[in-house]
Amino acid sequence: MADIPVSLDEMENIVESVSRELLEQWAIDDRFTEEEIEKATQDAVDDTVFVIQRYMDQFNNLMITKAHQSKII
Repeated sequence: MADIPVSLDEMENIVESVSRELLEQWAIDDRFTEEEIEKATQDAVDDTVFVIQRYMDQFNNLMITKAHQSKII
């Protein structure tokens, strides 16, 4: 896997920031009611973590593939 020069705290800050922005967008779009705020907050965090993890997995796999291809050529 590719090395990423960020700390765990920095990654947590990214997840927190993106989750907050996602929750704000959901509020603007009326995606949840006042009573559903706690669940919506957890869903925003869960969805953000999922997307970031999947993105990083696919990004790392692409970088590994590209690095391997460049060694063949």
